[in-house]
Amino acid sequence: MNTSANAPSWLARLRRRPLVLTAAILAVLLLGWWLLPSRRATAATEYYEVKRGDFTVSVVEGGTLTALNEVSIRNEVEGTARIIYIVKEGTYVKKGDLLVELDSAQALDQVNQQRINVEKASNAVINAQLTLDIQRSQTNSDISAAMLKLELAKLDLDKFERGQAYVSLLQASNKFLQAEAQLKVSEENYRNSTNLYAKNYETKQKVDSDWLSLLNGYNSLIVASNDIFLLREFDLRKQRAQYEAAVAEARKELDRVLQQSERRIAQYEADLRTQITTLELNLRKLERDEKNLAACKIYAPQDGLVVYAVSDNRFSAESLIEEGATVRNRQELIKLPNTSQMKVTVKIHESNINLVRAGQPALVVLDSAPDVPYRAEVARVALLPDSQARFGNPNLKVYNTEVVITDPLPDVKPGVSAKVEIIITNIANALAVPIQAVTSLKGRQVVYVLRGGKPEPRPVELGLFNTKFIQIVSGLEPGERVLLSPPLDTGGRDLEGSLLADSDRARSLATNVPTARVAAVVPTATAAPAQNGNGPGAPAAQGARQGVLPGTESGGEGRPASSSAGGAAGGAPAFGGARGPGGGFDREAMLKEFDKNGDGELDEEERTAMRETLRQRFGGSGGPAGGGRGTGINREEMLKRFDKNGDGELDEQEREAMRAEFGRNRSGTNAPPRLAP
Repeated sequence: MNTSANAPSWLARLRRRPLVLTAAILAVLLLGWWLLPSRRATAATEYYEVKRGDFTVSVVEGGTLTALNEVSIRNEVEGTARIIYIVKEGTYVKKGDLLVELDSAQALDQVNQQRINVEKASNAVINAQLTLDIQRSQTNSDISAAMLKLELAKLDLDKFERGQAYVSLLQASNKFLQAEAQLKVSEENYRNSTNLYAKNYETKQKVDSDWLSLLNGYNSLIVASNDIFLLREFDLRKQRAQYEAAVAEARKELDRVLQQSERRIAQYEADLRTQITTLELNLRKLERDEKNLAACKIYAPQDGLVVYAVSDNRFSAESLIEEGATVRNRQELIKLPNTSQMKVTVKIHESNINLVRAGQPALVVLDSAPDVPYRAEVARVALLPDSQARFGNPNLKVYNTEVVITDPLPDVKPGVSAKVEIIITNIANALAVPIQAVTSLKGRQVVYVLRGGKPEPRPVELGLFNTKFIQIVSGLEPGERVLLSPPLDTGGRDLEGSLLADSDRARSLATNVPTARVAAVVPTATAAPAQNGNGPGAPAAQGARQGVLPGTESGGEGRPASSSAGGAAGGAPAFGGARGPGGGFDREAMLKEFDKNGDGELDEEERTAMRETLRQRFGGSGGPAGGGRGTGINREEMLKRFDKNGDGELDEQEREAMRAEFGRNRSGTNAPPRLAP
């Protein structure tokens, strides 16, 4: 067969014209040569060549340069005070120079008033002391009088017991004997008178007189006898009781006087102590007021550079340090830093704080001189997160870390911005690839290695990592090329950041569905094969449109599936739904998909490509890859299909029929899977 006869006419014409054919061949070669560098550049940006080298793991954070040792000048005036003079910031001062002068009018008035109070309190102490001395003298006199009265009462009782009672009885007895003797004389006289009267030697009058004397004698004897009886039975006992009562009363009176004296002395002593305490309080108040007055002028305790204090709390209501500003007690006004040694305080995120230890080396670069690094060392790591950093974002936990610069610094002022790189470790001769080159495939860490002209997944063992590269312990060899934007394992990552795999989540959620609600739950396909324009994401999207109830696999974690979820499940890899394990933004997955040049950041072109991809992926119902409608069915369709008795619910027999049909159709192209009982 003649092939030239079957060739196109234009090819035949070129063969007949050699010059034209040669020109066409050269044009094709020139075009290929012009396009070849672009392809090579494109290929170079898509793959990274694995090689060995020193691998440094570090943490980089920004901070502010401060002095390691500095003196804080605070307002020592109680209450609030107004600044009437303050030295300018940035001024070098000598020890003893005036730094701040506060308004002292109120402090001076307080000192003068307090001095008057001290004088009054001093006079009150003197008066209380004199009153106490007088009361002590009066108390001694009262006690002496009471003791004398008791002593006299005892003497009266002793006198009665030892003499008066005996004398009284003796006198009564003598009177009785006298009356008895007088009676005998009267009887004798009367007898003689009577005998003489009988012989007419005495008169009748004499006889009657002697008779009266005899009667008086009888009466006197009776009276003396009665006096002895009364004295013994009543008078002596009464007098004894009176003297004893007088002694007891004098003793009680002495006790009362002693108690009253103690109470009065204690009262006046307490009053004296109160006045002394009042005086001491007034003296201390005077001392404090004088200290406040002296604190209105603040002098430099050492030589240094004046730096105005600024609160680290951005929500602080403290005013700026300036003349006329009102400051509170203990508020920091000025810092006098010792610039011979400086430090940088940085905030380390909780994800890296376990790597940072005191004593680790570091490098510090000043923003004003970014080309000159200074050696430094981690001095202190906070044990607890910074509470002030959590006001704006309660979920943010950072730890204040002090890094001391060990190299000599030029003449720099505190407050200069700096960047600190804390060296965690250095690994020599290590294999490392960009972080975005590592992805997950079926629960394993893999990289896509260029083999036979196309990338193939290969499991790797990972080591340490920094902000750009990650160490490969095993699984790669130097010289191999890995894909910088590997596809993600969308089946192993949930768009909502679930911690369970699809099968585990389906089992765990199915067992939590109440028995009474099983009839209301409609199963939907997780990833049915694409057919007739229905991609793998279609079932999830269709389930969302038809009201799939929570608890099915399409929604994940007990949530109804959304159209964007369906599109992401069936379309191109979506960087973990832009969510990390905790539901936050997954920067690592985003960089793996869109960071084409492997620099760890997205430039304007890469961000534009990311926005276009997300718009196509999540913008429509079901997404670009979702295609048409899915195979999920709603409750109404399920009841029409399986509710044979028409009661609006599925009994056990109807549910068994539904499960049996789902089981038979499970291998079909569009049939939904069997619902777990």
